[in-house]
Amino acid sequence: MMRLSLAAFLAAGMFAFGAPALSMAAPQVPADGLDFAGSKKTVKFNHSTHAKEACETCHHKVDGKENFQKCATVGCHDDLTGKQPPKSLFAVVHSKKELAHQTCMTCHVKVAGDDAAKKKELTGCKGSKCHPA
Repeated sequence: MMRLSLAAFLAAGMFAFGAPALSMAAPQVPADGLDFAGSKKTVKFNHSTHAKEACETCHHKVDGKENFQKCATVGCHDDLTGKQPPKSLFAVVHSKKELAHQTCMTCHVKVAGDDAAKKKELTGCKGSKCHPA
């Protein structure tokens, strides 16, 4: 009887303290081929290509809390025509200066380094991996 009570107590404790921790885990990574739509050109974004990066590299904290929303979620970087941060989607993707967080371009510039072929592939406006057409 004592063993049963102890097991029930431990199970209840695991549920009470374990369940909240599970709810704070990162969401499931979406499938590749996401349309990252801006004002002019749509980019097919593949999470698998960026798998070596921590989710928080791109999905920065908001008000000190984890946030795995899309960049252009209403209230975030939802200005699809402007070019000034922090609301401009264009700015948070293309700025070569780090803003409050790293941008796509700041990371791509670092990865490309001095390699001319990689620069074209990762930072080019046309014919790059981001903008193939």
